[in-house]
Amino acid sequence: MDELREQARVREEERRQAAAQAEASARQRDLLAVQQGQDQLRDAHDEIAEGIGNGTVPKEQAEQAWQDRAKQILADTTPKVRPQAQDLATRELDGLQARLGNGVRKTVLKRDQSDIQAGIDQTLEYQARQYGTDPAKASAMVEATLRELGPFSGLSPEQLQRKGQVWRESTEYTQGFEAVSGARNSRPGLDQAEKLVNGGLPNIDPQKKATLNDRIQAYRLSLDQKDEMAAARRQREAETRLKNAEAAYNVFVSQADKGTMLDPAYIDSAIQVTAGTPYQNGIVAMAKQAQESGGLAAQPVPVQRQMLTELDGEIARNGRNPALDKRRQQLEKVLQGSEQDLQRDPLRAGLERGVITQLPPLQLQGGLEGIIPQLTTRVQQADRVGTWAGRPVAPFTSDEAQNVARFIRTQPPEQRARSIQALAQVMPPRQAQALAALMDKEDRPLAIAFGLGASRTTFDRPVAELVLKGATALENKTIKEDKTPVDGWMGRINATIAGVYGNTEQTSMVSDAARYILAGKVAEGAAGSDGDVRTAIDLAVGGKLSDVNGTQVVIPAGVQRKDFDARMRQYPPDDLAKQLPDGKVYVRGQPMDLQVFLNGLPSAQLRTVGSGRYAVVGGGSIATNAQGKPIVVEVPNAR
Repeated sequence: MDELREQARVREEERRQAAAQAEASARQRDLLAVQQGQDQLRDAHDEIAEGIGNGTVPKEQAEQAWQDRAKQILADTTPKVRPQAQDLATRELDGLQARLGNGVRKTVLKRDQSDIQAGIDQTLEYQARQYGTDPAKASAMVEATLRELGPFSGLSPEQLQRKGQVWRESTEYTQGFEAVSGARNSRPGLDQAEKLVNGGLPNIDPQKKATLNDRIQAYRLSLDQKDEMAAARRQREAETRLKNAEAAYNVFVSQADKGTMLDPAYIDSAIQVTAGTPYQNGIVAMAKQAQESGGLAAQPVPVQRQMLTELDGEIARNGRNPALDKRRQQLEKVLQGSEQDLQRDPLRAGLERGVITQLPPLQLQGGLEGIIPQLTTRVQQADRVGTWAGRPVAPFTSDEAQNVARFIRTQPPEQRARSIQALAQVMPPRQAQALAALMDKEDRPLAIAFGLGASRTTFDRPVAELVLKGATALENKTIKEDKTPVDGWMGRINATIAGVYGNTEQTSMVSDAARYILAGKVAEGAAGSDGDVRTAIDLAVGGKLSDVNGTQVVIPAGVQRKDFDARMRQYPPDDLAKQLPDGKVYVRGQPMDLQVFLNGLPSAQLRTVGSGRYAVVGGGSIATNAQGKPIVVEVPNAR
């Protein structure tokens, strides 16, 4: 019996435990359903809140959207709970729905506040841009916006006040910054900006105000530096322009002083280069002067010299005046320009003055064989230029003469002599001597050889060959020169030719020629005796030295002494008359009739000035014409 009761008790206990287990499981299912409903409510809340934030859920529809979603969630959740638990589940879900509904409404409120803040910020930003044109209106609009919308923005009064202050500071700083930046290239503008920053912008932050003042000073310093650099640049430009003007002026002066006609285009160019400088007026004045004296430089140099002499005479007779002084200065410059250019390059001097109209360069590539045929025209041109210059002119330009000299120097002495003779034979002797003068700057022995031209020894040998051979021997020191002051080579040569020529340059040239000729003879075996010296001198002077009325005179090769004397006794008056513009000979400045001069010619002393050409000494000085040019008598048949 007891056993049966025990078994019944056990079975009852097991039944109660099974029922309790089933109840616990059911409650768990109810709780899980409620929790799932709560999670769905929270998810719905979060989705709607996010939608409110990003605008996918219109804030005015958010409340209804929440109610609809919550109602649906509750409707879906309630059937999942046992009837006996539905009341509790409903209370739990309704409570959460109410709390989350409040959250949705708060989210809508925050969105409203955010929109209002954004609107305030947008208004402040817009009014900041308008502040520059109408500060008062922009400030009033900002104050009204903060006052009317601020309470609904979610910002505290302190935050609203701070926002207004920041706007005023930022706006005034921007206005100050723009004023300073806009005036960075203007001193008056910077002054106005400084007044604005320090007096017209009361709300600007002190630190930012200091920054703007520093920027103003930096801009002023920059302007100072720019002004200094600009002034220095203007100074450099002015100096450069002045230098260019000076250079143009100097070139113009050198051209105008020559007295040649100036190209109008060149005059205009010179005026433009010197415009605004002290040189411009000088250019204009000289251009006018050149126009007035145009063609003067084309007059023969002796005529230029005579014009100057006549003008000096007029000044001496009548006294000075500005017009005469100006005219004299002009004539003197033209004459000096002519003489300087003749000294530098005679042919080009004639070309520049229109004496010859063209000067094609010689083609030197074919050697002497190619040069000689080209000299026919050049000799004629040199003759025309020589007539203008009043003295012999070489048929080569200065550069061409140096090129020919360099070419000949590359040849052996014998070949050099033949080349010199070949060139000398196609030009008059006086042109050959002029060519020698051009070459003398670079190679004196070669110049002397050209000066001797086609002269030959008694054995029909070119004298130039002896000159070049002697120069080579002296240079290579294959012979020994006697340099004893009196009895040496130069001592005996100089003693013999002293007083023969009228100028030291010609005397020096003949002396050196005799030295080289003597050296050439010694190189061939001569002893350098007095006879050798005399022979060298005869070859150098191109004839024989002879005493004529107490002075040594060169009787040229081809002329006998008796013929020379006869020529002096019966000198043709017409030959001398060509040299006398007024028909008078002047001795020490005193005029003399031509016939009186000719009567005294046989007993007059002479100075050799060229081959068969002599200046006449009267009263201790050289006889001249009215222009001061020496009277020259000549003997025919001189070689």
